Amino acid sequence: MQSWSSCQRYQEVFSINLEHNKPIKVFEAFAGYGGASFGLQKAKIPFEVVGYSEIDKDAIELYEYNFPNINNFGDITSIDECNLPDFDLFTGGFPCQPFSTVGSRMGELDTRGTLFADIIRICEHKQPQYILLENVKGLCVGKHKPTFLKIVSELERIGYDVRYDRLNSKDYGVPQTRERLWIFAYKGKLPEGFVLTPPAIELKYRIKDFLDPELEEELYRTQKQIDRIKELHGIDMFDVEEPLCYDYYNRKLRRDALCMTVTPPEHNVIRIVEPMRDGKERVRKLSTDEHFRLMGFVLNDKFREIKYPPTLGYTKLGRRAGNGWDVNLVATLFKHIFSQL
Repeated sequence: MQSWSSCQRYQEVFSINLEHNKPIKVFEAFAGYGGASFGLQKAKIPFEVVGYSEIDKDAIELYEYNFPNINNFGDITSIDECNLPDFDLFTGGFPCQPFSTVGSRMGELDTRGTLFADIIRICEHKQPQYILLENVKGLCVGKHKPTFLKIVSELERIGYDVRYDRLNSKDYGVPQTRERLWIFAYKGKLPEGFVLTPPAIELKYRIKDFLDPELEEELYRTQKQIDRIKELHGIDMFDVEEPLCYDYYNRKLRRDALCMTVTPPEHNVIRIVEPMRDGKERVRKLSTDEHFRLMGFVLNDKFREIKYPPTLGYTKLGRRAGNGWDVNLVATLFKHIFSQL
């Protein structure tokens, strides 16, 4: 099987109904490395970013290295919505901070003083046609569900038709178990029969197809470190026939050939177990390129879909990948949404 890292990008041929075929004007909040921009670019949807909002200096550096000359409006809480240019699409993977409770009698959740309130504040004033938001899967269930329902009701209050679903990267071409909540809001009324969830795509790749052929020796764990993992987790031997992911958090080897959810390197929970060599076990960390391939980027000798600033090292780049959007899934989602509008 041809590996993801060496294959040519496959782009589905589809049509979208954009007014006069003008580029979609985008405001990218909580931008990170630019997951929305990379997703639109991968989907081949004409777009223009009129501004973005980000405060993490490493994320800003990575974003501007790939998308230069775009105005960063900085901290979203300090943005004056009256000073923003017009845009058609607002995007953001907003942090889910605790929502305060107002009034012991009603117990109604209050979005004032939270970052989601700033999304509502900006979008209520600017009235973009589309809003695409992302958050952790747990936001819409259990004890957080009232918060989620308040988010939906606030979007509806300012004039939007809302759809949402939890989507997993492994269902759209990338061998990573990464489930996230996606919320799409449309100004007005969505067409009858509109479905947010794209049809699942048969997974043709295993984690081995996303790995580098050659690696720095420093990524490999010493035998002493490997023995310590085995002692802590009750493992006899790391012996596999093909490279697999060891889920350090759940203390199990992923025999399904998927990667667990990519997280920042400091979480220290992902290990790649390789076939033994000369009778020695081989366990290592993900490389930088592997982090980003598992986030949907094509990276090989002929084409690099994302460029790294020379000033950002392994930990900082890995942190941005772990906190980012799967751009392959985002591209699939954008294509599916706009093919119906």
